[in-house]
Amino acid sequence: MLGVAALPWVFRLFRFLPDRGVTLAKPVAVLVISYLVWVFGLARLLPNTALTIWIIALCILVASMWLAGRRWEELREFLRQRWAVLLVGELVFLLMFVAWALVVSGSPGITHTEKPMDFMLMNAAHQARYFPAEDAWLSGHSISYYYFGHIIVATLSKMSGVVTSVGYNLGLATIPALAGAAAFGLLYNLVRLAGGGMRWALGVGAAAPAVILLAGNFAGALEFVRIRGWGGPAFWEWAGIEGMEAQPAEDGAFPGKFWWWFRSTRIINTASPDGATLDYTITEFPAFSFLLGDLHAHVLAIPFLLLAMAAALNVCFSSDRLELGWLRRNPAQAISVALAGGALAFINFWDFATFMALFAAALTLKGCRDYPGSLLHSVIGAASVFLPVFLLAIVLFGPVYFSFSGQTDGILPLREVSTNPFHLFVVLGLFILPCLALLARNLTGILIKALAPEPGTASARPDAADTPLAVVALVIAATPLGIWIATAFLFTIVSDGANAALDDLGRRMTLALPGAIVVGLAAYVAAARARRNDGIAASFVLLLMALGFFLVMVADLFHIVDAFSGPWRRMNTVFKVYYQAWLLLGIAGTFAVYALWSSPSSSPAPTGDTARWRFTAALRLAQGGKWVGGAVLALLLIGSFYYTLGAALERSGAHSAPYEGRTLDGLAYLEVEDPAEYAAIAWLRDEAPSGRMVEAIGDDYSRFSNVSASTGRPTLLGWVGHELQWRGSSEPFAGRTEDVSAIYTSQDPVEVRRLLEKYEVRYVYLGKREREKYGVSSLDNFKDFLKTVFQQDDVVVYEFSTIAEP
Repeated sequence: MLGVAALPWVFRLFRFLPDRGVTLAKPVAVLVISYLVWVFGLARLLPNTALTIWIIALCILVASMWLAGRRWEELREFLRQRWAVLLVGELVFLLMFVAWALVVSGSPGITHTEKPMDFMLMNAAHQARYFPAEDAWLSGHSISYYYFGHIIVATLSKMSGVVTSVGYNLGLATIPALAGAAAFGLLYNLVRLAGGGMRWALGVGAAAPAVILLAGNFAGALEFVRIRGWGGPAFWEWAGIEGMEAQPAEDGAFPGKFWWWFRSTRIINTASPDGATLDYTITEFPAFSFLLGDLHAHVLAIPFLLLAMAAALNVCFSSDRLELGWLRRNPAQAISVALAGGALAFINFWDFATFMALFAAALTLKGCRDYPGSLLHSVIGAASVFLPVFLLAIVLFGPVYFSFSGQTDGILPLREVSTNPFHLFVVLGLFILPCLALLARNLTGILIKALAPEPGTASARPDAADTPLAVVALVIAATPLGIWIATAFLFTIVSDGANAALDDLGRRMTLALPGAIVVGLAAYVAAARARRNDGIAASFVLLLMALGFFLVMVADLFHIVDAFSGPWRRMNTVFKVYYQAWLLLGIAGTFAVYALWSSPSSSPAPTGDTARWRFTAALRLAQGGKWVGGAVLALLLIGSFYYTLGAALERSGAHSAPYEGRTLDGLAYLEVEDPAEYAAIAWLRDEAPSGRMVEAIGDDYSRFSNVSASTGRPTLLGWVGHELQWRGSSEPFAGRTEDVSAIYTSQDPVEVRRLLEKYEVRYVYLGKREREKYGVSSLDNFKDFLKTVFQQDDVVVYEFSTIAEP
């Protein structure tokens, strides 16, 4: 319904794209509605209720009907001619949704890793009457985390009327479905804009969600090699992947070890000679994220990053020259980029930074096409659009920047450790190889055109206007490496001597130097092709490739300074950067396969027997290379999807109970394990009047803080380690651990009353964890101000009677 309501708007907004944005209608709809709910909640004009959400949705629907009436003939004609695009896009969405709903239903429990944290954020957004939402794990403070993605899932839960424990798992199916439809649309548009036919565009577009979102890295293939008993100790020692050693052959098609698929995200590591871990990183990718089931920020951002990319592509193909007047003539396009791009800062800030870099570079490409004779005018034209859109993106989500306090303290050069090239291949090789092949194809094409232009065409030999492009590309590519040399290399010379500095430089050159070369060449070719108006779609893809390789290169030179140190110092850096590199290189690599496979030789056969023979031989060699490349790609895809198939079978429970016991209720496990706690959560979530609560404080990644996470009721303190990361300091919750202990253990009613009043607590939860941690409670002795409002078995919820109704 939301997709239909947004259809006339996207048809108008994305008018420069072949699909007119019909594949983006759903993410646009949920983004706009959630944004308006958040804005009205911030301004305290409308409460965050299902009625408010439906009113906003109906207003959008009415406006859409008006817009559709104005453009009905144009819209109807487009749908008549391009109905296949809409149909395939809907099928992609439906298949992705159903597939992941089935996987999730086999392991629905919100019990492990970051799931309770994400559930807390979603419930806090769901329970908030106004925004910013109160942190359910630190009462009295707003959430200090990018949680707009959780607001989106909570908004859909409110609209549909499902409880949040079901809404969470529906969100796990909806995000891949939204991302799949957006990936389909993006690749469809790129192929069509590159001159591809409808069949090619539909085929490549339909393959994109599978390749980008469902494929695994090559860790799965290595697991298969290992369980077959192949590869001796020398091979596995050379591979250097922690936990992968030679072993006897196993029975079965997939490893039997519990959660064997988790190791795929711990590929990049460095061990000292004595075996100690020097470099602990996370190399997550979309298929793993969907399988794991965390509604984490980087997962929630995927469909909206793809949406923002499509909006940037739409701007690149606008017919107007880039200048200040462009904004006046195309206000809707500017606002769409600002809203989609700005939302990324509130969903996952790392994606915001990456997208803004991409948008600035994409505008520069368009500037090169608009002003082919002057790089300066190209940059000025790009800046005249980029800066206002960037500022608008900041303004649209301005309150986020004032309320957010992160854990990042700066950036430092990386020393002592570096990424093993084999590890990089295991993680990103599926996309690196076709990207490099596409770059080589472009460079070869430029060289051929420069040396032997086709009859009747101008030579593609670089001219004076290409020189600034080459210089800028070289500077961009070499700057990170230059900064590293000027800091880490010189510092190591002073601190450890020249030999140590040269050793570190040698390690760094293994990936950083080839990466810089690829970035520079890809950026140059993209700009040069744009200047000649020689395939702006291919230029955009080369730009994605350059940015993807740039991120990988930077992660091998620098690391973010945050709460993690020692072997974990670049854990978050590699985690976030490689995730975005996967998406960028995945899009570029998928397009590369199309570009390399689809385009036949367009050069006319030369005259003369010898020349014709050479031409025919070269053409046959090219065709043979195409088939060899296709066979290699097929093997790589089989190796990648082996991981996804095996992990999905395990996570979905297909081996044990393919039909029985499936549910989408993430708290169904609790109804079996602890019915009293389940009933208390349901009462607090659905029936009890609003108010803060207190429960036991325990370790992160445990069942502690489960009640507040499952209800969105703010408690005094939840997972301490996470709050420390979000706040950057323990000062906001100093003394709360002791105060919670006093509430449960003190015999002094005056002290207990004072603490409850201090933190404005309304409900005191007493269950198994509270009894185990604090011993026998004396709360029953304070009946003059603690009233029992819920009791089942050993679970009791008290209400502090002096707290008035809000």
